[in-house]
Amino acid sequence: MANQDVSVSADGGGILEFVRAAKSHGADDRFLVALLRQNGWSERRIYSAFSAYYHEATGLAVPIRGGSAENARDAFFYLLAFVTLGIWAVAFVWLANILIDRAFPSPLDVHDYAIETFRSGVAGQLASLIVGFPIFILVSRAIVRETRQRPESMESGVRKWLTYLALVVTSVALLGDGVWFLQQFLLGDLTLRFVLKAIVLFAVAGGVLWYYLGTVRPLAGNSSRDGIFGWTATAAVVLAIVLGFTGVGTPAYERAVQLDQQRVTDLRAIASGITDTYRISRRLPKVLPATTTATVDPATHKPYVYVPVDATHYKLCAVFDTADEPVDSSFWKHSSGETCYALDALTFSY
Repeated sequence: MANQDVSVSADGGGILEFVRAAKSHGADDRFLVALLRQNGWSERRIYSAFSAYYHEATGLAVPIRGGSAENARDAFFYLLAFVTLGIWAVAFVWLANILIDRAFPSPLDVHDYAIETFRSGVAGQLASLIVGFPIFILVSRAIVRETRQRPESMESGVRKWLTYLALVVTSVALLGDGVWFLQQFLLGDLTLRFVLKAIVLFAVAGGVLWYYLGTVRPLAGNSSRDGIFGWTATAAVVLAIVLGFTGVGTPAYERAVQLDQQRVTDLRAIASGITDTYRISRRLPKVLPATTTATVDPATHKPYVYVPVDATHYKLCAVFDTADEPVDSSFWKHSSGETCYALDALTFSY
């Protein structure tokens, strides 16, 4: 009777006694809840009384879902899932944009990519995809298994808050993309590569919105939706990684490209030093000026070749490892092997 007295005092006394009397006359639970709510009682007090009533009737306490530890675990998994989702989704969109720009070049790209080369841009996005996407898949699979084993976890407040937050961010991205698309259309810049970029962004944001909006609806444990989203995202990411590596090459090739870029930088510095010397003495130097910072190859440490031709013209030669074209100047385009550049001390521009 001590437990009964505690239960009675906990819910205010009168509600539990009323529930006992009403149930003894066959009253329905839903009717009693609606009746008590209509008379001003809160749901917490009503369901507390029902918990006490069924505890008495069955001898078993109403099961209580895990507390703060379980909420903390939900927060960890969902935060990790959404953080990695943001990492790989943003990297995928940027990598797609870079590849589209590469496939459909524009004369304006010289200014856009004067500092950051195609390879360095692709490398950063590839690294984000390779690290972020597998973690996202593993965490998402763990969440799906958890919801199948414990369907009540779908009602987690932490899960719903974080999911809706992700939906808000995705919706803002879609709205921004729509405004951007319309603005470019009104400005007459509706080129093929712009349309392709917009399609990629719509596809990624729309796919995320479709999937996570479904997870917060009733009966959200839809295995077919999980499979469609997972396999489609995996196929898209794998394709993007393959295309990215095809464009950027292997790490060894990237090192060779970096060495070639350093050689071009050295040759430009040498040409600048020769021009400065000519402006002072009005004649070409017989050997490379001592004022230049780098006169030897960064890999072989052999001197660059300098050949005076006449009073103002000369040649600079270097041995390159790859065939490439610097993004800010086609003059320094080179093939693999020895390449010589004909320059004029009167007209050379930095």
